[in-house]
Amino acid sequence: MKKLAIVGAQWGDEGKGKIVNHFSKAYDYIIRFSGGANAGHTIYFNGKKYVNHLLPSISPETNSIGVLSKGMALDLEQMIKELEVLEADFKGISKRFAIDKEIFLVLPYHKEEDAVLEDMRKYPIGTTKRGIGPSFADKVSRENIRLIDLFDEDRLYERLENIIYLKNNVYQGKLNLDTDTVYQTILAQFRRIQELGCQLTSSSELYEDLQSKKVLLEGAQGIMLDIDSGTYPFVTSSQTTAHGASTVDLTLTEDDNVMGVVKAYTTRVGEGEFPTELDGEEADRLRQLGNEYGATTGRDRRVGWLDLPQLRYAIRKSKLNGIVLTKGDVLDGYDTVKVCVGYEINGEVKAMPMIADEFRHAKPIYKTLKGWKNVFDIHFLKYITFIEQELGLEVDYISYGPKTEDIMDKKTFILHMD
Repeated sequence: MKKLAIVGAQWGDEGKGKIVNHFSKAYDYIIRFSGGANAGHTIYFNGKKYVNHLLPSISPETNSIGVLSKGMALDLEQMIKELEVLEADFKGISKRFAIDKEIFLVLPYHKEEDAVLEDMRKYPIGTTKRGIGPSFADKVSRENIRLIDLFDEDRLYERLENIIYLKNNVYQGKLNLDTDTVYQTILAQFRRIQELGCQLTSSSELYEDLQSKKVLLEGAQGIMLDIDSGTYPFVTSSQTTAHGASTVDLTLTEDDNVMGVVKAYTTRVGEGEFPTELDGEEADRLRQLGNEYGATTGRDRRVGWLDLPQLRYAIRKSKLNGIVLTKGDVLDGYDTVKVCVGYEINGEVKAMPMIADEFRHAKPIYKTLKGWKNVFDIHFLKYITFIEQELGLEVDYISYGPKTEDIMDKKTFILHMD
């Protein structure tokens, strides 16, 4: 069966939750393969808004299964909150979520550690302080807890005791760490997850079923925040490219669809490089029109014009073979719009950076295009065509509003144009 991977092609916040929710109706499994509660996916169903930070974007009206893979960092407290919100409207929906038992946890002290580390930095990274970085750091240093560890309570206590002893020595009283409290807290959360009816499984147990079923792989954040290919150190702590599918023992091939979600302009939350960033009144206008405030943090998003060199880089890093364009309606009424078509980097004009470090030195080269009164205006189609020609990649779908149903394939979209 052909697989579909949907990833953010910029710095996150491209509208992936809605796009995944739209396509999920046709898939048996929707698998979240990276990230944690530092991501925010906003979807609308029957006119109601739901913001999920962890749960895969399954559609309540289908029988699809949402899987949280071992490539994620799982905050049990946050997952319980999200499940209880959905349970209030869709009784029994928790049974449609499966968690890989080998997934690593975000423990209560990870969030505290995240905040302490950010406050101690001379130049803050701009972390969401959701504990994701410390959780992944503990995973790599072999000092973290997996979900499967909660099945053996004696072993769990011993592991926590050793980990907290180490952290108390490292942080010298800067963290409020107590083995008994952490132990009781996460066991209570684990029991609640079981009461709600979530499936507890593994990638190996799912493997055979995934071979014959339709699988949608849901990314978190955006390619430019990838730990290996993004604008390090201002990145997230896991893979955000489609290659992260390997965490569920799946390999994407040339026959599979890897779809990049692209906002019609560019945004970024937190610190780090942003070549096309706007400031002042121009930025305020775009931010307000696009409601560009973080779903996870509430922070103002930085905003700027569409950046084609950045997208060329993203296409190469994640092997994208299609695009969903979102939020073109936000630019409705602009007389003109700018598009970055190249960079000047250390005196040399480049179509794209070769390595992420070059974004630090990039000066954008702009082309100005005529604006549109609404997205069904011919000038918006010209904007799409320009993007396709520059990137050498088709825009397959256009999203033109916040509702899940506000999306069309390009051919249908063109038939609706003025």
